Amino acid sequence: MPIAPFPHRYTVTLEGDAALASPRPALRIGPPVQFGGTDDVWSPEHLLVTAAFACLKTTFDAYARREQLAVVDWRGTGSATLVKASGGPAFSSIDLDVEMTTQPGDEARAQSTLAAAERSCIISRALAVPVHVTSRVVSAPMQVAR
Repeated sequence: MPIAPFPHRYTVTLEGDAALASPRPALRIGPPVQFGGTDDVWSPEHLLVTAAFACLKTTFDAYARREQLAVVDWRGTGSATLVKASGGPAFSSIDLDVEMTTQPGDEARAQSTLAAAERSCIISRALAVPVHVTSRVVSAPMQVAR
């Protein structure tokens, strides 16, 4: 699928406690538990980590398609650390830990492709906080012909 001509615009509407970007489903939003909120809504803090991780994944997917790199499984965990800074609470880091399974022999290509995606992720590049990516890439078990 080709990339649409630039510039691209992204618009979100807030109505009460819902973030809307039609035709997508609404996201219920609110403060995290640490700031008096509840666990049944998406906090801006969780959305920030999600945006950084989703950007890494979608950028990686685009590069993997271009490189014809087959990925059997992708999973991971993202976390961010919020600290008390002189100007108020601030993120000190975002950590994205990726676990990936590839076809045998593609582990190095997958690591290289992930590194390229990390450098190119538009969300990470837009943030002042450092985004650290760690990864573990394994190959899928060989299928035995019968």
